[in-house]
Amino acid sequence: MSIKIAVVGGGFMGRLHARTVAESAEAELAAVVDRDPAAGRAAADELGTRHLPEVEDALNEDVDAFIVAVPDRAHVGPATTALRAGRPVLVEKPMADTLEGARAIDKAAAEGGTHVAVGQILRFDPRYAGAAAAVAAGDIGEPLPATAGRIAARDIGLRMDGSSSVLFYLGVHDVDAMQWVTGKRITRVYSRAVSKLMPSNGVRSEDAIFTVAELEDGTIGELFNGWTRRSDDPVSIDGRLEVVGTEGTVAVDVRDHGLRVYGDSGLATPDALHWPEVNARIRGDLAAEVRAFVAGVRDGAEFPVPTAAAMRNVAVNDAILRSVESGVPEDVEVVDRAESAAAGAGAVR
Repeated sequence: MSIKIAVVGGGFMGRLHARTVAESAEAELAAVVDRDPAAGRAAADELGTRHLPEVEDALNEDVDAFIVAVPDRAHVGPATTALRAGRPVLVEKPMADTLEGARAIDKAAAEGGTHVAVGQILRFDPRYAGAAAAVAAGDIGEPLPATAGRIAARDIGLRMDGSSSVLFYLGVHDVDAMQWVTGKRITRVYSRAVSKLMPSNGVRSEDAIFTVAELEDGTIGELFNGWTRRSDDPVSIDGRLEVVGTEGTVAVDVRDHGLRVYGDSGLATPDALHWPEVNARIRGDLAAEVRAFVAGVRDGAEFPVPTAAAMRNVAVNDAILRSVESGVPEDVEVVDRAESAAAGAGAVR
């Protein structure tokens, strides 16, 4: 059975998701949905499918499921529309850029009797999955301090141009990784930010945010995120995770993916894990994420990212922003799932 999927978003991430669906043996790319006719038609023409301007248009075409891959601040509208109509939705991380938005999406899934999956791509990264497995197996004993973060090139922040922020575009990865790998929830944060580069270029975002986090079992954590590296830096994203335990340490280094190319323009470290092109097809973590979503729609299989976890990530980011504003530690708000959605929290139906 081939699942008919419409991808909402004709930009960079939308095209990646749409191409991944189009190349899948288990799914059919039914349409690219985008209110921008130029972007939508270009993406649709490139992949040999239709362009539709609104989610409602795709609902009228009997689409089975949706992937929402528009800018972070625009997730709520298309996701809630599709969910209330009873269609499963995969939302590119973050679930939303506010806790209110995440709750609205969760409520829409409950109202539609369906499920929302959130694409926290590091859950499909074998390095982070290996770290989580090692901690869960007790290989390092009880976690003590944990560090997670990434510093990206400033070009990424400039390209976002206010459609996302450093905390939701980058930081949500590391908030999720810290809670997932340690197996503990972040309960309290103290955060400080610097804002020079982005505002001087007219971009509504901080340059970097650093956070001291308290976890529910007493573990302490450090989260760091920024888009401040020079554009000519060969390491476009300096990402790291380390958890030190009573019996050992687990660490992930993502400064490169093991591939380095030296050429006329200097040193480059191309992506070899998240969405590399292998034999003319998108592979890696993104392809695994889409396969998991398709399996959930088709068979009711468990999606590897619990919706409650994705909501907690947004709640942590909300507390971080409150701490940046207040200048004092802030508690992370407890997240309560919508009742009917929580009952089917793991499966995509």
